[in-house]
Amino acid sequence: MTDNRTLEVLYHGNTVGTLAEMPDRRIAFQYSEEWIRNGFSISPLSLPLNRNVFVPHERTRDRFEGLFGVFADCLPDAWGRLLLDRYLESIGIKRENIKTLDRLAYIGSSGMGALEYHPCKKADFDIADAEMDIDTIAMECEKLLSAGDSDAFDLIYKIGASSGGTRPKILISEAGKEWIIKFPSKNDPAESGKMEYDYYTCAKKAGIKMSDSQLIKSSICDGYFKTKRFDRIKSGKLFTITMAALLEADFRAPSCNYESLFKLVRLLTKDNREDKEQLFRTMCFNVLAHNKDDHAKNFSFTYSEEKGWRLAPAYDLTYSDTYWGEQTTSVNGKGTGISKDDIITVGTGAGLSKNICEKCYEEVSSAISPLKKYTSKSGTAKGRHISFSERIAELAKE
Repeated sequence: MTDNRTLEVLYHGNTVGTLAEMPDRRIAFQYSEEWIRNGFSISPLSLPLNRNVFVPHERTRDRFEGLFGVFADCLPDAWGRLLLDRYLESIGIKRENIKTLDRLAYIGSSGMGALEYHPCKKADFDIADAEMDIDTIAMECEKLLSAGDSDAFDLIYKIGASSGGTRPKILISEAGKEWIIKFPSKNDPAESGKMEYDYYTCAKKAGIKMSDSQLIKSSICDGYFKTKRFDRIKSGKLFTITMAALLEADFRAPSCNYESLFKLVRLLTKDNREDKEQLFRTMCFNVLAHNKDDHAKNFSFTYSEEKGWRLAPAYDLTYSDTYWGEQTTSVNGKGTGISKDDIITVGTGAGLSKNICEKCYEEVSSAISPLKKYTSKSGTAKGRHISFSERIAELAKE
């Protein structure tokens, strides 16, 4: 697609280093001299702060498209990738000719977290005057997921192509704050937005730190989940990296356990008790509230000069299953049949007192009681539900 096979990596306007594509499609990285003097390691386990040329392991060609995990974090996941591929094909660029560095260049300064890539590429359209209500955007997203055409593609690409995750979503700015709005996939229940909002409300009551969130009203479903981006703060962009990236782990498969995540918290945050307790509460919540899609990309860490490394607020807490029927991140060696004793064992092994673990467990267990309508056999999530695409089809007949 382009002869340029290098990109500069920037953070708050400062050059972190350079990415360069090797003949075997792996992407090497080297820190800049200035960053070595004044910066921090952007991936402490894989990219220590020195003058080496770092080359990813061969397995990253499939796992992270040849990148180190910290840079792969900036690539869009299934939804954003679909939008980017559709856009590039619309301007005559075949999917097989799109290189990894090209994708990062199109993300440029709009990716998740604080890293930026230069020179960046821009889409050749302007949406400054575009206006569209939220239900229309949701229906247009559903068309795109069904491999159809959308009259609003330019708008949706512009506000959604840099997003992570598999579900359709857009990134918006309101009154100086940055938000993510999620839409159901075509086979998701029409109440999925309301369900995630209910989970958010219960998680907050359970003492879990999460970004401020809202439920947007809809005339075609039970609402859309809207959450404030924790990687955007008053002073600008906040450096963020996922557990998957730190461990160079495949988030698409059960590749991690909570013991490893606690070790990361203890190592990076200097054994910060508040962060350990937050992780423990989140582990309890995921197991007790049937959030089995707790994969390695659904936990993140942030870094700032003022606070150093900290566990990021929890996110993507909602009812979810896996096709193998187990927690994606195991607890005390178990993916299913996880007992209270298993959970307490992991917490005490991370240095939390048994009394604190017992207290947190009971508080989480009490807070999630309103979620039984989703997790019980008679609940919506386990019973027959109407999907978002079925709801739209019904409306079309009216």
